[in-house]
Amino acid sequence: MAKKKENVVVEEPRVRMGSDLLDLLIGGDKNVYGLPFGAIIQIWGDSSAGKTFIKNEMIASTYWAMGGPKAKLVWESDDSETGDTFKTERLYGVNIHPEVRKIGPLKFEDSETVEEMDGKLTNMLNWMPEDMYGIYAVDSLDGLADKTKKEKEAKRAKQQAKGEEVKDDGDYGAQIAKFLSQDFFRNKHKALERKKLTLIIVSQTRCNFGAVGAFAPKKKTGNGDAMEFYCHTRLKLSRLAFIEREGTKVGVVVKAVTTKSKTPRPFREIVYTAYFDYGIDNIGSNIDYLFDLRGDDGKLGKAANAIAWSANAKKKSLTNLKDWLKKMDWERDCKADLKAACDGKSNLSVDWIIGWATEDPERKIAFDEEFGEEFTRDELIKLCEDNPEMAKELTERVRAKWEEHEDAVATKRPAKYGNNYAVQAANEPTDEPTEEPAEATA
Repeated sequence: MAKKKENVVVEEPRVRMGSDLLDLLIGGDKNVYGLPFGAIIQIWGDSSAGKTFIKNEMIASTYWAMGGPKAKLVWESDDSETGDTFKTERLYGVNIHPEVRKIGPLKFEDSETVEEMDGKLTNMLNWMPEDMYGIYAVDSLDGLADKTKKEKEAKRAKQQAKGEEVKDDGDYGAQIAKFLSQDFFRNKHKALERKKLTLIIVSQTRCNFGAVGAFAPKKKTGNGDAMEFYCHTRLKLSRLAFIEREGTKVGVVVKAVTTKSKTPRPFREIVYTAYFDYGIDNIGSNIDYLFDLRGDDGKLGKAANAIAWSANAKKKSLTNLKDWLKKMDWERDCKADLKAACDGKSNLSVDWIIGWATEDPERKIAFDEEFGEEFTRDELIKLCEDNPEMAKELTERVRAKWEEHEDAVATKRPAKYGNNYAVQAANEPTDEPTEEPAEATA
């Protein structure tokens, strides 16, 4: 007898972000990581906040997560600003923006106008096979003109060449906003979803001069409101601090906030680090989050110098330290050494107990067993890089901490409708008369 075939659920791939924390932020639900293919995401923020980094990381990490050279993935990185100078082949092992690039029979170059970008995206959608996934990234939308601006540019050049007065009627970007609203997004959003082609739009911020009231946003993006309406996710990046080594800026600390997310968990935020010669530091950012190493200003605190990796490590509070001394019958010796070293001082402190316990090899072994072996942040990063199982555990612990917080803030109320509603309705009294049971007859 033939065995019955089991229905195997194949999980759809998602666009990954190059960072466990960003995957959690964008996923927006339990056990959901990254962005669904076919969605539109806007990455916006101030200059030097790492917007192009995110775009490149999304393409590279998705490529490798889907199998690298075997991945059924095509992408176009449309560098309209000619500002993406990162050596992605060295950073990520794949050239994201080669000079000559083809998708199937299509030859692609960087767009100059929104109409060109629209045409390229349309051709890409029309060509993509059913089993293929795609990413189209435009960096940035603000770097694109429209066909009327190109016509006006030619007109101004002709006026100048003839020695005429150069004059022009500006439209203040209204034509691009109109095109995006009436043509681009309206015609593209369903096709993108159907063809599993994700659209990444990088945008710059500008001052919101029309802001009224204390709570009105002081910054916004240009090109109209259609993008905000059609986006699955809007990811705002803010630079908190530069990372410096020997007086040289080598990276940035960035806060990322989902100002819009079509998920059950919008308006979440994370902090991550990125280095100009490396990319997003996934391991370092995970360690910062797991052990609360960075303050609101993005700077590392003293805790970065002494991190206990052990999951069951005790907190080094004064109470716990004193209890440990008593358990080891070392309290008297610790106090005696303190008096001798500090002119009769007898009040034990956290710093003194830790220093006293770790200066002696025998005591340090007992101390580490109780409170966990300590590492500096850099030592812990190196350990995770050298040990894949440790790096995997780090990711799992970061996800567990994230879900622990989500569980703490969840409403946890019963569902209003569905089965609960049916049970409630069945138990409610009604005004309809009930039938009396028939009397038994002999």
